Amino acid sequence: MRSPLAPDPEQKRIRELYRRLAEVSDPVELKELKTELRHLLTAHGALQRPSPRQMRVIEMVAQGLKNREIAESLGITEQVVKNYLHKIYVKIRVENRVELALWYERQVHEGKPRRRSDSEPSPHSLM
Repeated sequence: MRSPLAPDPEQKRIRELYRRLAEVSDPVELKELKTELRHLLTAHGALQRPSPRQMRVIEMVAQGLKNREIAESLGITEQVVKNYLHKIYVKIRVENRVELALWYERQVHEGKPRRRSDSEPSPHSLM
């Protein structure tokens, strides 16, 4: 079984294509490399969507909540929150909470996830 942090074959090919782009000067070959890279990035990115539960954890991280606060709010243990975050980091290819929060804000800006409105109950208000 492959380690969750080990790059899959598509990720390896993507890295290889980026390296090749820096080396190639032939316009025709450059165009072919860019086309393949675009295809791989689109296909690979579409497969890496966080689940609704993961998106809720991401949203809470972006709001500045600590793991303990997220755990209390969702009724899970802090270790489960850490497990979620590890899987999220791997899935969307970020390395820390700041990158995760910035990724979330980009998604909101692009209109992908909807922010919880002030009229929706916060998990904190349910306690």
